[in-house]
Amino acid sequence: MALQKEDIFGGAWIEVLDQLGEAVIVLDDQRTLRHVNDAARRLLGYEEGHEIGGRCKLTTRGVDCENACPLTFALNNDLGKVENFATVYQTVDGRALPLKITVIPLSDEEGGFQGAVEILRPTEPNPGFFMAGSSVAADALRERVAILARTRADICIVAEPPVCRDVARALHRFSGMPENLFLTWAGSWDTINPWPPGTVYACEGDAESLVESNRPEGWRVVVGASSDPEGSSFETLELPSTQELKEDLPQMIVSWIEELAPRTRVVPAALERLTRMARDRGFGELEGVLTAALAAAGERIEEDHLPVDGYQTALVDELLQSPKPLAALEERLLREVLERCGWKMQEAADRVGISRVTLWRKMKDLGIEKGS
Repeated sequence: MALQKEDIFGGAWIEVLDQLGEAVIVLDDQRTLRHVNDAARRLLGYEEGHEIGGRCKLTTRGVDCENACPLTFALNNDLGKVENFATVYQTVDGRALPLKITVIPLSDEEGGFQGAVEILRPTEPNPGFFMAGSSVAADALRERVAILARTRADICIVAEPPVCRDVARALHRFSGMPENLFLTWAGSWDTINPWPPGTVYACEGDAESLVESNRPEGWRVVVGASSDPEGSSFETLELPSTQELKEDLPQMIVSWIEELAPRTRVVPAALERLTRMARDRGFGELEGVLTAALAAAGERIEEDHLPVDGYQTALVDELLQSPKPLAALEERLLREVLERCGWKMQEAADRVGISRVTLWRKMKDLGIEKGS
């Protein structure tokens, strides 16, 4: 875009920029900030009236300023615009700010570089499969994770291993760090570059060696554990149970499948069975089932790809948790038959091979009532 120099750094169009809802910054030919509109000030955390100047990278502190600047890329390739360049800037108070940036170089009438306009659009990090739901519990968990991500504190996540790993990665993403700086502990720091710092995750069995190691400055440690460790200096994040997130389970499973195999879908009947397994047996066992199913499936997971006894075994485990498992089994059977028969007593009695009077007595003993 060709403009007169005075048009770039002043005039009515600067006033127009301040009225825009999108965050915009204007740079001169030395990449010094010449204008930051009101939306960009709010986004970057600058108070009204705070004077902003100096080189762009000293103000925005972007993770790609040194090696992958979108403006440099546009100029080197003679591009009129670079759109949706994903990067991370930092706010005034040091918070990571994931963005997609559009850069428009500005030139004079002779084609010489005069400056640039950057449009900053915040992006939402991928929350992972365990926080993919829309319930009140899922919303509260996402908010809690976002707050913890900004603190850079060491975290102990209490849940099943696959869930701990998923939420640990979400913590890293919410902190605004690049994906390649999320690492799994391999026993020492020898294979890890000390800079730039990221997040190291360790499961319960490997956590001790990580905690006792002499880590480089700036690295965050996240540990997954089955219970809250006593005497730990870690901030504890105890995750909701599958019962608390039961309405989110189908969406969570679909998100997990999408993450493991992006082009694979799941048929409704298979999703229903997977949901029951997640609810009754947990994500630890579901991880193995999904891995095997995806290995056998093509473009979609069918019921045939899932273990036949997966839910039957879960039912037995559930009944064994009752003080009187046989009575619990009888109640479940009678209630299911009554539901299928539309609560017609004689039809239900015939289906289970007892008299109507016996059925009535059993219902009374087991506390079975329509609608209960």
